[in-house]
Parts: sequence; structure tokens; C-alpha cells
Amino acid sequence: MSENRGAIRRLDRGVASRIAAGEVIERPVSAAKELLENSLDAGARDIRIILSQGGKASLAVEDDGDGIAFGDLPLAVERYATSKISSLSDLERVRTLGYRGEALSSIAAVSRMEIRSRRRGESSGGVLAVEGGSVLSCVGTPCSPGTRVQADDLFYNLPARRKFMKSSSAELKRIIQTAQDYALVKPQVRFRVMNDGKNILDLGDAKSSDEVLLSLWGDENRSVKGEASAGDVSVVLWWNGLPGSRRVNVTTFVNGRRVQDASIRAALNAADASIYGEWVVMAVLPPEEVDVNIHPAKAEVRFRKTGPVFEAVRRAAQKALLSGGGFISAESRHEELTAPILDPWENYVPTVPSGGGRKGFFTNIPSGKIPEAPSGKNLFPDPEPAGGRKYLGQAQGGYLVFDDPRGLCLLDAHAAHERILYEQIEDSFSGEKIPSQILLSPQELPPAVSASARLGREELGRMGFTFAFPDDENPSEVPELLSVPVLRGLGRLSPLEMLRSAVKGIEEETDPSKRDREVWWRWARTACRDAIKLGTVMEREEALDLFERLERCRSPYSCPHGRPTTIFLAGDRLRSWFER
Repeated sequence: MSENRGAIRRLDRGVASRIAAGEVIERPVSAAKELLENSLDAGARDIRIILSQGGKASLAVEDDGDGIAFGDLPLAVERYATSKISSLSDLERVRTLGYRGEALSSIAAVSRMEIRSRRRGESSGGVLAVEGGSVLSCVGTPCSPGTRVQADDLFYNLPARRKFMKSSSAELKRIIQTAQDYALVKPQVRFRVMNDGKNILDLGDAKSSDEVLLSLWGDENRSVKGEASAGDVSVVLWWNGLPGSRRVNVTTFVNGRRVQDASIRAALNAADASIYGEWVVMAVLPPEEVDVNIHPAKAEVRFRKTGPVFEAVRRAAQKALLSGGGFISAESRHEELTAPILDPWENYVPTVPSGGGRKGFFTNIPSGKIPEAPSGKNLFPDPEPAGGRKYLGQAQGGYLVFDDPRGLCLLDAHAAHERILYEQIEDSFSGEKIPSQILLSPQELPPAVSASARLGREELGRMGFTFAFPDDENPSEVPELLSVPVLRGLGRLSPLEMLRSAVKGIEEETDPSKRDREVWWRWARTACRDAIKLGTVMEREEALDLFERLERCRSPYSCPHGRPTTIFLAGDRLRSWFER
């Protein structure tokens, strides 16, 4: 069957421009990213992003860069008009973030846009008004050096596209993340974000990327740096192995451009270690060795030679992981909180060689059963007989040895303490409201944490955090953390570390009904840092108390990571092994 689709004809210019704009500008963060890149190409050292409703109602980016000459303003919103390249050879070795001449024309096609700009050294500038891609006016006016681009009512003429935009807070988070990303690669530039009249982010104006990362990641967790090169490729990267993290977040820059690249992520995975946590990877190579013109939004690149890039990233990652203690067993990659644990009481059974006699060995034979919690408050299935439990001491590097009337018990003090702390933290979330404790000395919030805390203030408040921001009714000079939740089991976790873990849990769990569990899970996984270390010398009373506390746990058989807490050798089995 055939259909008569009519004659081929050229699309109306307005339709064509909106189709083209849709390839470049998908949502407010797309417009913010393009304008940020233009500002950086213009040599700006101070960039402000001013938003209304997360950029959905209004988005403005102003800078102190080189500016646009008054006579060039109408040309700036024409498609493929650019000052970045002039020939095909320039396209093959792009050194700027922007180069196509599509950003301003695309934003102008789907918004009501105004550009104010003044070139350095000129006494006055100009203002250009554009609506739906049509220039309304262009007049001279006094203004500050630099450029200010404001786009109102984004996608006002594309109602279908407006329906696909997320909530104002979700769009704002994306824009904040974009500003934070470029602050990493351009640390000397100051990035500020305002939304609905409130200061959300003030980042950058730093000496190095390390200084910006310290503000973003904090010093509660140890982040490590790795550098390597291969051929013409040099790579510097940072790894923040977040305690309890089950995800890998990779922020990648190639010649200062924020991109996504599968080969770089594959190189991290090839480092022969668990790479859970946050990564920032910066690769530098000759411009002619990378093609940046393969994606409408310039979000991907293609390397002429992938091998050197892969090798440089892999080497740098290995250096970072080695210095940060990142090499762990392969099993840990797939470790889950609720993974089924074999019954430790059934782990060891005697086997006798076919020849018989007294030459038996202990062999690890899993029973294949998932244990059920014992009834009552005791690890053992039967009541404790008279005589009581005796603590014999420590053996084989620190394991606690107990003589019980029912048999011999070996206890891993670290794993047992982890289980105890884990359930204490879990219990703190079982009530309707988590108690809060006011800090004796309010703690100043780093810029990145301040932005996230402001956005999630209501949800964090239900968890026990309270804040003071400069624009509150009782303003402080800087954003401060005033109180934190009271949680048993997290004795040494600093207030800022608690807040960072909570913020990360909220950001990574998209289902609001599961966020509480994600947050307490992160806090609980940090319990291993407070738990007794294996090999710590313990007094008799301490060892017995630890065993009793473990017995009162709901799941005493294993630590939160899945390792057994105890190994029990029943008395009747011992007698059988020794043929008694």
C-alpha cells in the first residue's frame, strides 16, 4: 500500500528555526550551559546566573567578558554567525567551547530574549530585543562592560516542549550542577546563581581545581588525585570514594569541555578495582586529535586515537585508587545490604577421608539455607543452660573466643559492633520525628552544600537539620548549619559529613517515599568507621557486653556488609569429631 505524501517543499523559516533550536536547547539548563560557555570564551572572570522559577520563567546570564560590538548585535542572533571559527581548518582544531554560532539564535527562536552588551574600551553599548527569532529593536544604551543575555518564557511558542520540562527545583538543580562543573575546570572564574531573588551558589574565584573540589566534596572524606600521560594525552583526575556509596558518578572534561564519553568510563572500570564514588576526570590533548562536532548539544566527542586516552585515564585511576585504598575484593562490587547470608552455625562440618581414622579436616560446606532470626533474644536456638558463658580471650589476630555450655563460639568484634551500630541508626528512623540537637557552634556551609541544603531544606528539616541563610528573617552573614539529627551509632560522624550524606541520598533517590531509607542506609554504612577494629585488646567485661548486645539485635548473624559475626561449634559436634 502506498500513500501520497505530496510534493517535497522547503519548510517555513520559522518552523525550521524551531526544529534547529530544539536540537540545541532542550530545557533551561541547555540555555544556561550555552550562555556560560559563551561567557567563558569571552574571557569572563565573574559570571552571574539569575533565574526565576528555576529558569522556566526567566533566565539571565551576565558576565564581565569582552562584550559584543553594537554593530554586531543583530548578527549575533543569526544562525551560523560566530567569531570563533572562519574556515574548515578551524573546525578541525576547535579551541573554544562554542564555535557553531547556534546558541544565541536557538535561544532567540524559542524565547523572548534581550541582549545588552558593551565591548571593553568603548564608551557605550547596545540592547537588542528578539521574540521568537524576530528582531524587534536594536538601540544604543549605556551599560556595563561585558554581556547580559536574558531569555524569558522559554518555549512559549512550543507548548509541547514546555510540558516536558521538570519542576522548577529540578531545573534549578541542573543549572547549579552545570555551574559547579565549570567552576572545576575554570577555578579562577567566580560563578554565582540566584533564583527568585535568593542567593543560591557562590563558587570559584579560587587558585586551583583542588580548592574548588575541597569546597564541593569537603574534607570529611579523603579524596585522592591521580595524574598520568600517554602520547600527547595528559590526564589529571580526582576520586572521592564515598563511604557506603553504591554508584559511580563521573564528571568528564576534554580540553575544558564538559562531555560524556564511554571510553573514559571504561578506562576507570579497567583499573581492576571497585570504583564506587565520585570522579572528576580532566583530559588534555591536541585539538586536532579530538572531533567536537558530533553532537547537537556538544555533549560528546570523538577521539582520533582512543588508545592513548584510555591508557592515560586507566593509569591515573590506578594511582588514585592505590593511594586512596580503593582496591577491594571483587565480591564487594556486588555486595547488597539485603543479600542472603548462609547460616554461620552450619558453615563448618567435619569430614572424614575415605580411609577413615583420625585424619579428618574442617571443610567449609554451605548448607544453602537462609537463616531465620531465632526466637527470643539469644543467638542460640535453645535456652541458655546453667553455668553461664566464659570469655577465654582473643586468637588469630583478634577474634574473641567464648566457652559456652552449648559449645565453642568465635566472634568477630568488628562485624558484631557494625551490626549493633547499624540497628541503632535504623531504629532512629523508626519514629515519626527524628530528634534534633542544636550545635554549640554553628558550622558554616561550603558553597556547594549550601546550594543543596537550600533546595532540600524542607526535607532535611524533617530529618533533624536546621539552617540559617543570609536572607532569612534572622539572617546570618554566611549560610550556617544550626542543628543535626540525634542518631545513636554515629558518634564520630561530623555534622557536615552527616549533611553531605543526607544530601547525596536525597539527590540520588528519585522516589520520595524511599529517600529516608536511602539516607539512613548511607549513615548506617558509615558505622564500620566507628566500629571496634579487629585486633583491639578487650577486657573480659567489654567482650561479654559486646556479645550480649549482639544477641539483642534483630539480625545478629551478619554485619551490614554480609560477613558472619560469629562461628559456633556445637558441643555435640566437637565430641563427635574427637570420637567422645
